Amino acid sequence: MKFSLEYLWKCILSGIIYIPVTLKLALIPLALAIVFGTLIALARIFKVPVVEKLFKIFVAIYSGIPGVVTMLIFHLIYLSLFKPAKNGIMLLAYFTFTLGRTIVVSESVRGAFLSIPKGQYEASYACGLSTFQTLKKIIIPQVIPVALPALTNNTLGSIKNTSIVLVLGIVDVLNGATIPCADTYSYVEGYVAAAIIYWVINAIVEFFLVHLEKHLSKKK
Repeated sequence: MKFSLEYLWKCILSGIIYIPVTLKLALIPLALAIVFGTLIALARIFKVPVVEKLFKIFVAIYSGIPGVVTMLIFHLIYLSLFKPAKNGIMLLAYFTFTLGRTIVVSESVRGAFLSIPKGQYEASYACGLSTFQTLKKIIIPQVIPVALPALTNNTLGSIKNTSIVLVLGIVDVLNGATIPCADTYSYVEGYVAAAIIYWVINAIVEFFLVHLEKHLSKKK
């Protein structure tokens, strides 16, 4: 098997076209997951009746199932119950990724909240602050720098995990990079091209997030 650099470059150019698809599949679910994950974390920390136990069971069950398996299950349910729509598969991918990321983010955020001493809550209440004011003015500003390293890893993981949309036939970076391979049936260059593109994207994202971590750490 001969490895062709010229063919590799062709695969890289083909994969680059689909970077926007990969970024949307990674960042939109992650943004939603930060919102939903934070709400789940707060519900568990403050032990909201019924809801806290339901979320605890949901997190325990869902976190033990591989993302590709849940995606295939939801895909079959979608095909069985709904009439295929134009953007149906993309919405299914967004839904699956959002659920998976929400579980991971909720645990990261919960850990960050638990790292704050309970005495700070008690001191805030003693000063007359409500729970909402305590969270907004005292707790959350401390939680963000603590949670950011984990959220950085979640972001990088989200970008890499988008490759599983291969099972749905969505053309992202991985599928895009292997399009030229259909001419020769030599897929090594295509997979290497996809690996290079993913690495470059993650390197750029990590660079900015690490600098954001350092910036926020200086403000602590």
